[in-house]
Amino acid sequence: MAKNLKLTIKNTQLAEALKLSRPKKPAAAKAKQAKKPDSESSEEVLAAPVTEGKVKETEVKPAPPLKKEAPSEVVAREESSPVSKAPSAVTPVSTAKPAIPPESGGATSAITPAAHAAERKPLEPLLSTPAPAKPAPGTAPSPALNGGYPRRPAPSPLGPPSSGGPPLGRPSRYPSPFSSLPSARPQQASRGPFTPPKPGVAPLAKPAAAGTHDLLTEAPRKTPPAKDFRDLKTVKKPPTRAFDSRDRQGLRDSESEQWRKRRPAYKARPVMKEEVVRPKELSLRLPITIKDLAAAMKLKASELVAKLFMKGVTLTLNDYLDDETTIQLLGQDFDCAITIDTSEEERLRITDKTIKQEIQETPAEHLQLRPPVIAFMGHVDHGKTSLIDSIRKSNRASGEAGAITQHIGAFCCSTPVGNITILDTPGHEAFSSMRERGADVTDIVVLVVAGDEGIRAQTLEAIEQAKAAHVPILVAINKMDKPGFDAETIYRQLSEQELLPEAWGGTTITVNCSAITGSGISTLLEMLALQAEVLELRANPSTRARGAVIESEMHKGLGAQTTILVQNGSLHIGDALVFDQHWGRIKTMHDEYGKELTLAGPSTPVKITGLSGLPEAGSEFIVVKSEREARELGEGRTLGQRSILLQQPKRTGLENLLQQKAEMIVHKTLNLILRADVQGSLEALKNSLLKIESQKVSLNIISSTVGEISESDIQLAAASKATVIGFHTEVESRADSLIKEYKVVVKLHDIIYHAVDDVRALMVSLLDKIVQENDAGTAEVKAVFKSSQLGLIAGCQVTQGTIRRNQHVRIIREGNLVWKGPISSLKRVKEDVREVSKGMECGILLQNFRDIKEGDIIQAFDITYLEQEL
Repeated sequence: MAKNLKLTIKNTQLAEALKLSRPKKPAAAKAKQAKKPDSESSEEVLAAPVTEGKVKETEVKPAPPLKKEAPSEVVAREESSPVSKAPSAVTPVSTAKPAIPPESGGATSAITPAAHAAERKPLEPLLSTPAPAKPAPGTAPSPALNGGYPRRPAPSPLGPPSSGGPPLGRPSRYPSPFSSLPSARPQQASRGPFTPPKPGVAPLAKPAAAGTHDLLTEAPRKTPPAKDFRDLKTVKKPPTRAFDSRDRQGLRDSESEQWRKRRPAYKARPVMKEEVVRPKELSLRLPITIKDLAAAMKLKASELVAKLFMKGVTLTLNDYLDDETTIQLLGQDFDCAITIDTSEEERLRITDKTIKQEIQETPAEHLQLRPPVIAFMGHVDHGKTSLIDSIRKSNRASGEAGAITQHIGAFCCSTPVGNITILDTPGHEAFSSMRERGADVTDIVVLVVAGDEGIRAQTLEAIEQAKAAHVPILVAINKMDKPGFDAETIYRQLSEQELLPEAWGGTTITVNCSAITGSGISTLLEMLALQAEVLELRANPSTRARGAVIESEMHKGLGAQTTILVQNGSLHIGDALVFDQHWGRIKTMHDEYGKELTLAGPSTPVKITGLSGLPEAGSEFIVVKSEREARELGEGRTLGQRSILLQQPKRTGLENLLQQKAEMIVHKTLNLILRADVQGSLEALKNSLLKIESQKVSLNIISSTVGEISESDIQLAAASKATVIGFHTEVESRADSLIKEYKVVVKLHDIIYHAVDDVRALMVSLLDKIVQENDAGTAEVKAVFKSSQLGLIAGCQVTQGTIRRNQHVRIIREGNLVWKGPISSLKRVKEDVREVSKGMECGILLQNFRDIKEGDIIQAFDITYLEQEL
């Protein structure tokens, strides 16, 4: 309503301004208007509407007395004032001139018309009214126009009808340009008696009602119907924001986070659902994760997990599936025929045929006889290496540490019956894996048994390994030159192992021999040649080479060096080889004597270099076309090995809890770093150490590699507080200074059982020693003496045993233990003594104990520390 009222007032004022700008009336109309009597003019002035306003009754001042004007002054004022020419109601004009304080002298001076013209110049274009005419010379300006310019209307002397006086207000220094215009607000109805207008006088213009006329065009308009309160629309207030944590922390900027109009909700475009076409046939490679299998079958992984759960298999999203039957059953449940793609596996495997199968499928015209591979096996110190030295006319036994063989060796030997290849395996129990490898790659096993000792534990193990490899066994009964030799006992023991000797009507060949005297060696070679002839050992030397790894080591200058046995084909310098996960190209090739070779035929052991790493002993090798192909195959097999490791089942929460409980019980741990000269010896040492059983100390092997003890090994041992164990290896010269600096324990051994015993002793040293107290004597306190320097001295009498000065004592009072500690001083009379025997009196000063009393019992005891057992 306030806005509408303001617009109405502005329109009214603008309309009156337009009326003032109309052209002047002709002179005849002016003369007619001038002939009006004075009374009518004064009545029009008094009857002019008064601008509506709020007047405080307390501030009303008495109106000044009216001053009558002559008729000629009224006519002159009406002619000179533009307001009198307007057809609207006459606005009363104040006759008083506002006083302006003079700039100097303090006298009042009237405002000149020129000053008013300068001040009103910016407002003239807005009103568009013509400048008023100047008065004739000799005529005084009209009191209503202050020099010809309209002034703010003065309040009526009588005041508004309601108040009885002029409205109060602070007079403005400069009159408003709209002061001559009639008020736009509707006048209040007079409460006095109605006075009809006189004849010949135009009635006063009444303000137009709101909504009835257009103030600019004077065109009547329809008044809109009154609205019901139910039709009014409520104005929505802006949403208020809640006081949140950002306000509490002072992180919200009120100026930057003002209320903004909420954006319309985003309407996503309708997505066209594509029909999923599930495949009916698939070809997959194993192993595969459930996630990849679901993606290939166009299914959700949760569906496969649920289906496997219904079958009793609990797996997660990233678990691997390697069972062909399980995957095919899943395909049948979802109408999909799944076939297993084995092309990549076949490419990495190169061939599915074993060496024996290749030889059997080779045409007979390409096969040639090859030397037999003979492995000497048996118990430790039964004379295996001595027999080989007698056959080869060498002295390898003297170079072995501890007079026992600890490495597997391969040699070519020329005998009167032909060439043979000999494999020497260790007889110690720690080298069972070496004996197993020897039995796998050999053609004939020679079981060496000492005639004076008989069959032992490692002999039985060798028999089992030879039977598992389906290799014929020939028994050499050694040490026939000793007095305790008994062949019959050996025959009985062999028969118990299902090896019935020929002397007893069986098929097992037995030869009595002596490595020291050489007797029976020729018979042994003849029997070996006969057995090889029966086996008809043949191979194809014109095909690609295949064989097995006998041993591998890290050479200081040549790098990875491997001893291999060629079983089929021929090996040349420059051939590319592929092992399990390693590959290489042959750079050098030597025999057991260090002689360089360019060609190695079937049944030939050689040492080669140029490999990418150390292959595991017992792994097979095969020659491929190029080094690039060998590298690709090796890397592919490495990735396959990693996927196999990822397939290992994870431990459940209960298993983890049990493991943690076991670790809490076993709180002592011995960290070890193992270094050996060859791969086989390292494997044997590691297996032997892990067989040490203990519930008090656990063994943790941090690192185990082949080669010399380097600087990195010493730094690793210092960081992990580990002990370095070296077997048949040495310490690098640069690592000696680090050993002294970091104070790392390094132990070097040449005999494997010495290394095992040393590690067992280290484990025992970690255990806390058991304290044992042995009673030595008893004394009774008879009196207590005070000393200003020493404190309380117990005067005692020894009642049992002997009390010594370096012993510990227990104070027993009324059957309860009061204190336990060492003796500080032991005196008899005034002399210090070392011991006091039974029945004698003495003075005992206890260390840091001042509560001794008469009647206390002092029990002396000795402390001994006992070592625990694993």
